[in-house]
Amino acid sequence: MEHGLVVIASQGVTFSITNLNNLTTIERGTYPVPVGEEIFSGHVLSPATTAALQTALLAVRQLFADYGVTEYEVYAGQSFFEGDNAEFVRDQLFNRTGMWVHRLAIPEEAYHRTSAVRQHFPHFDQMIQDGTVLVDIGGGTVELIAFSNGTFSFARNLNLGPLRVFEVMKDVQRSEPNYVEVLRDYIDSRLLDFMRLLPQKHDYQNMILTGSGMRLLGNMWPKNDDGRIERHHFRKLYHELTRASDQYIASTYDIAGAQVSQVLPTILLVHQLVQRLDANAIWRSDLRLIDGLEVNAAVNADSRAVRFDPTESIRASALTLSNWYHVDQLHRDTTVKFALQLFDRLRKLHGLGKRERLLLETAALITDIGSYIDTHDHAESSDYIIRSSDIMGLSEREQEIVATIARYHTSATPQLDMSALKTFSGAERLVVAKLSALLRVADSLDTSRKQKIDLISVSTKNGRVTITASSRENLELEKWTLAQKGHFFEAVFGMPIRLKWRSRQYD
Repeated sequence: MEHGLVVIASQGVTFSITNLNNLTTIERGTYPVPVGEEIFSGHVLSPATTAALQTALLAVRQLFADYGVTEYEVYAGQSFFEGDNAEFVRDQLFNRTGMWVHRLAIPEEAYHRTSAVRQHFPHFDQMIQDGTVLVDIGGGTVELIAFSNGTFSFARNLNLGPLRVFEVMKDVQRSEPNYVEVLRDYIDSRLLDFMRLLPQKHDYQNMILTGSGMRLLGNMWPKNDDGRIERHHFRKLYHELTRASDQYIASTYDIAGAQVSQVLPTILLVHQLVQRLDANAIWRSDLRLIDGLEVNAAVNADSRAVRFDPTESIRASALTLSNWYHVDQLHRDTTVKFALQLFDRLRKLHGLGKRERLLLETAALITDIGSYIDTHDHAESSDYIIRSSDIMGLSEREQEIVATIARYHTSATPQLDMSALKTFSGAERLVVAKLSALLRVADSLDTSRKQKIDLISVSTKNGRVTITASSRENLELEKWTLAQKGHFFEAVFGMPIRLKWRSRQYD
């Protein structure tokens, strides 16, 4: 099964053709187009650059046709859509090439980069047990994704890509004799907030460096199989490059003249991160965003070549957000459990799939984070926080859906006045309504927050849904709450719902 992908990045258009059955690359290449230089300096894409993108996309489309590839997607991330005229350019490219550019949100980019590393980087599962930071250095941004104790910890995006830094600081370079010190201070100042928001206790033994910025340093890195450099060797390289002229770097390391200006911001950034995170082992990898998109295409094709659970990062990201806002963990976990059980046992009633199940689970994990702001009317605050946060692996639209589910999970929200759904399509509104109704029911089963219910069974007989709960404690409060929240469930699914209590005796 051959699949095509195209990525418009800050320094060009990259494409690939992949066999999804075994995740092997059949063809790959890049057409250089100075997207980032224009956007980071002038915030617009010129007609000349738009024409260059058009030429590149038409060439890729012809290549796909030559290979007989009919299934393909085109993506662009933040570096493209930062342009003030990006939406116009996207429309122009579609009209001229027939290729629609899909927008990748920052959490999606982080998710795909993580997928690439998890799929392809040797011994990654072992490395994250000791604490590992994945640093993707693009032309315009730096993505930091941290893992500790074998699982995702946090992700953060910084506008510190070397091409962006150079465009911002090039006037300083011309006028300031001590440019290296000024550049170091500039980068360090941008890292302060990032470091302040790190978990208080962190121990990251490994740092994996990827992205277009790191490819600049490819000729400077040790020539070994695993791409590792010891800290003392890295310090030696750092001191050499910060004292060298552009001419020396270009001739010694075979760096193109147009890219030499990005070497200094890149090495300064990596040095400051190594110092602040105190990483012991530094690794370099040539993995790219497009590698993660290939993995995602294989996941969507149900390929057996994918070696990890692709939804794990989404759950971990939501769980991290939940813990950050001090959600009641016992109530949260109980609500998640009941929500998923209701989803699984009422499949014929709601007709939704595995992606919607994941959205329900994500919403259940973070639906109460608004209580951090307002304990009495937290639904609206939850909506706001979710929309303003990054949940790695969700598209912008999916994140909006999760936020809206959180808003409507409480009976304090009007039952049928779903005015916040006007921006959704009809199908999306149904998804929000169905998942909100299920989450309302799940939340009501632990309304006392005492985890009274041990087990539930669900039946759909005689035109109604009956939840039979096994508990040693009285469930009158839960029955009353479900009667209130159940009106919305009945409106959505056309069946009333009730809670039946089966008393369990103490052993």
